[in-house]
Amino acid sequence: MPYAGDRAARLFYDETCGPCRLLARASEGLSRQKLVATSLSGASADDRLADLDPESRYAFAHLDSGSQLRTGEAITAPLVGLTLGPTWERVVRGVPPVDRSLRRLYLWLWDYRRTRGCAARRLG
Repeated sequence: MPYAGDRAARLFYDETCGPCRLLARASEGLSRQKLVATSLSGASADDRLADLDPESRYAFAHLDSGSQLRTGEAITAPLVGLTLGPTWERVVRGVPPVDRSLRRLYLWLWDYRRTRGCAARRLG
């Protein structure tokens, strides 16, 4: 496996949230070593996300492709491209209802998390 710095992109996520961790790790695994999932509270997050205010930093997931930092629902199409391949990213971008649905799903999950807390903490 290549060193994490050799990968094409880094996904910053909330590691304390079970569903967030599951989705981040699944994306990392499906990406064929193009993506590394990193905690929002990690040292590399401190370096890359230093310009964001704490509320924005911890309210959303962020996708860093080196040249561009995407935040919130803007990560959906590029994340699909990294995990499933560029053809699927083109499908998402080329079919507006699919793109809108993925963005809405992302916003719904993050809004649920913000207003009700992490779903994993309620289990058990």
